[in-house]
Amino acid sequence: MKLHLCLFLACAGLITAQDKRQDNKDKGALPKNVLCFVETFTLTKTDYSMLLDAPQGRAKLHENVEAAVKAGTARLDGCHQILTQSGTHSRAEGVDELIYVTHWGDADSTGFQYPEAFEMQPLGDLFEVEPILYEESGLLDLNQCFSRDHFQGLRLCKADRTLTAVPVAEFFQQKGQSGCRVVPGFPTLLSTLNDAPPGAITLVFATAQVLPLAAPKAPVPKGSGTLRMTTRVISLNRTKGWRLLKKHAADGAACLAELKPLLAAQEAVLEHVSTTCTVPGQRAAYESGEIYTYGTERDLRLHNPLNQPVQGVPAGREPMDLESRTLGFRVDHEPKLAENPAFAQMPVTVSCVRMTGNLKDKNWSERYPEQPVFSSQTLSTEYTQVIGSNTLVGTLNPPGDTGVNGHKDECRMWLLFMEMNAP
Repeated sequence: MKLHLCLFLACAGLITAQDKRQDNKDKGALPKNVLCFVETFTLTKTDYSMLLDAPQGRAKLHENVEAAVKAGTARLDGCHQILTQSGTHSRAEGVDELIYVTHWGDADSTGFQYPEAFEMQPLGDLFEVEPILYEESGLLDLNQCFSRDHFQGLRLCKADRTLTAVPVAEFFQQKGQSGCRVVPGFPTLLSTLNDAPPGAITLVFATAQVLPLAAPKAPVPKGSGTLRMTTRVISLNRTKGWRLLKKHAADGAACLAELKPLLAAQEAVLEHVSTTCTVPGQRAAYESGEIYTYGTERDLRLHNPLNQPVQGVPAGREPMDLESRTLGFRVDHEPKLAENPAFAQMPVTVSCVRMTGNLKDKNWSERYPEQPVFSSQTLSTEYTQVIGSNTLVGTLNPPGDTGVNGHKDECRMWLLFMEMNAP
């Protein structure tokens, strides 16, 4: 009995010692970020099939597609990047928001119907990712979804052949969703998007990297316990930005240094800069822009089947409900100090909203209410940052070819930098 007890105590002590060593190891381990870099290339289906059938076609697919871009037979039509962590859900989107009718009211005496209810459809690119890093093996899984939706226009539709036709929104949706294992540092074909435009195919590649962070050589000054964050957004030509990210995607300071001559030559544009201060663990927010107010619902009593006037409402005037949308840039973050005070956990959401005009379509009658079209760019993620560094958080891209009001791809990308200091 005493022998069993001694063995039990010895085993318990061994397990406790192992746990302590593991705890010490975890505390001493430097944090890691995961960098997800997404490229979309569009080419003809015939060319894609030929690339697959070429010698080592699948193994050299990304390399051959890059060569096709240089040759002009393929087009780089999307480039997105997110800095995140294992187990963190992050997203980047650049969309036009189309408000469309989902319910029409009763016809008036002339057979004309008016909208009663609306919904919003985002049109453009949306990339969501949640990487899972297995520390022991170094394997990396990506749970991801990439979608690209396009507005096809308004089609006239009749619920009753005796009534005036009403416009119905038509969308073309493309989505690739999966959970796949990737080799860090090597491009992986996540999915293909077909028939936009007809006869074409879009290849969605992702390159993921695991980035261990190095502690700063100089100790972090304690200062007043306040963290100061400066947000910069710089736009440039997509092809130039693509090449820049291939060189400096993991080094924000080097990337920003290479952008400065482009800014001086006006080949890049400083879209936004702002600074906020907060103590660790407290949320900080920046918001600046016009509050745009627009009508959402009209009083349809004036359009009843009997077309009778409504008491208290002057003829030709219709009361309506109003909503407001804040335009401009918004930055939300809540930095938290890690166990090692040289690092901070950084959950952040940066967005930019613009009003690009009212919906224009040959089938949208002048008798219908004005429908504003908003353009929204958002990056939402969480990563670890070295205090005293400037980090390239990712891209905050404008929407591409969405089809809304004839919107075409601007062929530009926006880079988001976050500088953190302890003043």
